[in-house]
Amino acid sequence: MIRRATPPDLVHIIPLCIEYCAANNRELNDTTIRSGLAGLLDNDANGFILIACDEHDPPIGYAAVSTGWSLEVGGADYILDEIFVQQRGEGIGRQLIAAAEDRCAELGVRRIFLETERPNHRARSLYARLGFVEDDSVWMSKDL
Repeated sequence: MIRRATPPDLVHIIPLCIEYCAANNRELNDTTIRSGLAGLLDNDANGFILIACDEHDPPIGYAAVSTGWSLEVGGADYILDEIFVQQRGEGIGRQLIAAAEDRCAELGVRRIFLETERPNHRARSLYARLGFVEDDSVWMSKDL
């Protein structure tokens, strides 16, 4: 089952975020993770988190989607910021992406972006099969 995460789900999502960071060789900062999750769980202004779970079991995957706005597309463009599933190859990631797309469509979002590491061919192959196309754009970032 895929459902919208709520504030009480925070304690169950944090371990998944820790696994995501470890799997992607990213630094783990508990304060940053909690702050990032709270901004998506506490209200809809910043986006939403979907979780994959059975009714009485902790989640086994999540998708974090954050808001954006684009002059180029004439409105909302959201970012599928993170997606992580503990059990790969069972279609759960596909379900999370479909649910994120459905929720974005309900909200009137015009385009959904995602970012992936270039060497992550497995993920990029899945995204391509689901209709995502690689842009020529180069994303650059700067921490503030």
